[in-house]
Formats: sequence, C-alpha cells, structure tokens
Amino acid sequence: MKTAQAYFQLLRLQEFNNLELLKASYTTHVFPRHWNETYVIQVVEQGVNEFYCDRATHAAPAASIVLINPHEVHTGRALGAAPLVYRSLYAAPELLTEIASQLGDRQTGMPFFPIPVVDDARLAKKLVHAHRVCEAGADPLTAQTLLLNALALLIRRHADNHIPWRPLGNEIAAVKRAKAYLTENFNKNISLEFLAQIAYLSPFHLLRAFRQAVGLPPHEYVINLRVAHARQLLAQGCAIADAAFATGFFDQCHLHRHFKRLVGVTPGQYLKKSNFVQNLSAS
Repeated sequence: MKTAQAYFQLLRLQEFNNLELLKASYTTHVFPRHWNETYVIQVVEQGVNEFYCDRATHAAPAASIVLINPHEVHTGRALGAAPLVYRSLYAAPELLTEIASQLGDRQTGMPFFPIPVVDDARLAKKLVHAHRVCEAGADPLTAQTLLLNALALLIRRHADNHIPWRPLGNEIAAVKRAKAYLTENFNKNISLEFLAQIAYLSPFHLLRAFRQAVGLPPHEYVINLRVAHARQLLAQGCAIADAAFATGFFDQCHLHRHFKRLVGVTPGQYLKKSNFVQNLSAS
C-alpha cells in the first residue's frame, strides 16, 4: 500500500443502519469547513490530522481517536509532510442512540462527545480491528458483534451521558435459545439482530450474557462449531474445499485460517496425517 499517494476506500453496511467505513490517505488535500449528518469516528493510523472543530484547532497524532458530533463544523488536513492515513466510521445518530439505550436497557438521548481528540489505545485497537474485519468481508454476526462492542465502549467511555450497564441476571434460558439455534444452523449466515430476537434480548445484552455463560461471544462459538464439523468431514476423507463449503466458511482459505488457529495445524496437514483417512484409503 503506497501511503504517499491519496486514496480512499468506502464500505457501507446496510444491515448496520447504513454505517459507512472509510479508509483513506491524504498528503496535500485540505478539507474546508463542512459538517456531516453522521458522527465521525476516526482512528489516525499514520501522520497527524490537524482540524478545526468546536471553535478551536486540534492535532490528532497516530493512534488517537477523532470524535466529531453530527452537524459540527470541522476541517481536516495532514500536518507536515507525512501523509495522513486514517480509518473512519460514519455512524447515524439513530445507531448510536440505539446502542446507548441498549447499554442500560432504557431509552436515552443521543450521545454527545465533548472532547474532539481522545487517547484510548484499547478502543482504537477495537475500532481498527472491527474496520479491518468488515473490510475483509466478514459474515454479519462477526461484523455486527465487533462493531457493536467497539461502539458501546466508545459511548461508555467518552460520551457525556454516562450510562450504567444493565446488570446481568438470569439469562440462562435466553442464552440456551441462542446457543441451540447456532448449533442447528452453524453453516448459515446469521445476523446478530436476528439472534437477539430469538433470545428475546437486545443485541448488546445478548452479547454480554452469552459470553458470560458460554465463555465465547456468539460469532466465535459459531467458528468453533464450523471447525469441529469440518474436522469430522476431513477425518472421513472429505476434500478441503467441500468441507469448507459444507460448514459455512467463505472458501478454503477462510477454513484454513480458522482451522490452523483452533486446531494448530492446517486442514491439509490434518488430512495428510489423519489415521482415519489412511484407514479409509486402505480399505
């Protein structure tokens, strides 16, 4: 990737309230005073973003987060000769208001971020990770989980209306419903919103309850199910590409990555060394 040249890449997630994800780099371009109808949530990856906002000029260095509220007039440019490389999320007010309501399980007002530049390494890492995973074409459950967790942490830490999280109680039955559905439909694309409806919980509440009860978030639980079933198919002599398709992975490379991560060997290595395959071949 040549960061010396200007570029941008835009992704829109219709299933997540039309959230826009932008990856961009600029060296000489200067953004004039303007405003957005959405929140601007930006992680600076390289260089320094110098911008005007809230009647002052700010400088956001690499690893910092820029937070601009809807309709706030602002500018933007690279400070110095180094290119400005960043990832931004353009979130509708309705999206962050809904997430804020889910945090405390009650209706709340639109979040407001009073500080334009924040230094929060953990949050920056979560935002960049979610951005990259979505960019790579993640399934809806994974993409929505990572985005919801990151945006909930953003509101929790940096919005002016500090919302206490709803305490977890007796969600055993709800988690069992969600877990049973995932077990029966592990090879399908399932959205977090749909899974939450099955559990009769809000998406954020489901994520917290599921992780506490199972030890994994729902999307990781599904990946474990898929790898386990793929392992069984490979042990029976199934081709890797066929095993990937049958268990819901995008392709053979997708299976390869998660199989190696969870099993410790690649599907090809597992297939080659499996005694089950050798016995089948000899019979």
